[in-house]
Amino acid sequence: MLIQRTSMRGFSVIAVSGTLIIISLLTVTAFQLVQDHLRRTGLSADYAIALHAAETALGAAECELAVATGTPIRRNCPVTMDAERIAALDPVTLAGFVPGICGQGTEAGLCWPLQGQSASRLADLIDSGSRSVTLATAAQRDGLSATPARYVIEPIPDALPGQWIQAGAGRAPSLFRITAAGFGINPQINVLLQTVFRPRANEP
Repeated sequence: MLIQRTSMRGFSVIAVSGTLIIISLLTVTAFQLVQDHLRRTGLSADYAIALHAAETALGAAECELAVATGTPIRRNCPVTMDAERIAALDPVTLAGFVPGICGQGTEAGLCWPLQGQSASRLADLIDSGSRSVTLATAAQRDGLSATPARYVIEPIPDALPGQWIQAGAGRAPSLFRITAAGFGINPQINVLLQTVFRPRANEP
């Protein structure tokens, strides 16, 4: 009788211990799943903030070019620019662009990369010492992102390489490629967007 009770007691201890181990494993697994879900949600929210900031910067660059070149666009552009900045963005003279560098001051954010270079790398677009046009975004004003959105503008030819150009003709007005960067709460989360802007001077 004593042996039977001891055996039952030993079996109960083993069963309870096994149950506790299983519950502990399930709890740890559930906790890890919750942590992973929260991390993914945080990254998604951070990406959305960075994307919105990049879109805002892209729109600001389009507005600047539209005002400087007198090109109508769909968005409202309450932008005021001085004569120097307007002259710098002239699509025929490209007065504010110097091959191989990104400008500063009046020419801030105006980059002309040489072959093998890119405007975003030339301007260090995603670095703190960037030579780009920076602007405060809604996320930054709300204290969500410490890194302001920014953009660079580069001229690109409105002709394919090797395309025939009439002898003696003046240089055709350039198109402009805009590269914009937006940042999330974590500055390591960033989004780069690009678009090509065609100034009115290029239209027939």
